[in-house]
Amino acid sequence: MALSKYLKNTSRMATRKSPTDEDDHTPDSPPQNPLKPTTNLESLLVEITKMNATLQSVATDVSMIKETTTELKTTVAEMQGRLKEAETRIAQLEEASERLLRDGGNTKQNEAMWGRIQALENHNRRNNMRLMGLKETYGTNGTLLSCVQKILTEVLGMNMDEEFEIERVHRSLAPMPNADRPPRPVLIRFLRQSARDKVISAAKAKRGLDWEGCRLSLFPDMTKELAEKRKTFTSVKRKLQELNVRYTLVFPATLRLRWDGKNESFVTAAAAEKFVGEKLRGK
Repeated sequence: MALSKYLKNTSRMATRKSPTDEDDHTPDSPPQNPLKPTTNLESLLVEITKMNATLQSVATDVSMIKETTTELKTTVAEMQGRLKEAETRIAQLEEASERLLRDGGNTKQNEAMWGRIQALENHNRRNNMRLMGLKETYGTNGTLLSCVQKILTEVLGMNMDEEFEIERVHRSLAPMPNADRPPRPVLIRFLRQSARDKVISAAKAKRGLDWEGCRLSLFPDMTKELAEKRKTFTSVKRKLQELNVRYTLVFPATLRLRWDGKNESFVTAAAAEKFVGEKLRGK
């Protein structure tokens, strides 16, 4: 009986199902799905296409950079050439400036040339005269010449014959002033210098000219530089007038006077004032 029970249990154990390979896998392990070969090739081809496009873009950029670099090199070379040319010119100018500073004779030559230019300009104006004080309402519509002729005949008593022939008359080229400003001077050019000199002498003798409500003055026409130089003699001329010393300011700017029976001449106002001061202290 015991034997039969043992055999029965053994038979039950033999008929029990043995474990398979699937039972060896753990429940957490996912099932394996291997990639298909066709999918891998397509992905690789897409990546290669993208890389090819990127490389072409890079090649285009590199080409543009090369062109830009070439242009920059050309521009820099041109700038260097211009810079060298400018440096050469600056060096030449510096050398010329140094020579001018070293050569004192050039300054004297410039002064001499400027004096000659002034002399030529004033010589060209030797027949000219300035009429000051004539109102702007006179001489309009081409009647300025007739106004000047009336002033010369009625005020100065000049006989308007051939000697006093007037070549040209016009006002200065400055803009017309306002009513509260002095009128523009009238420039008169005689055909002959002798006529100009006689008119100036007659005007000095009159010591003031009045014509139809206008207070007039007549002066020789000259450059601004010469006028300023002649103006420097005003102070010494006033002293000579107080001392009753006869003098004359001859053209262009030389003061001549007679002192103690001797004739003296001065080309600068400083020299004339020094002479008068020494003579007055010596008395």
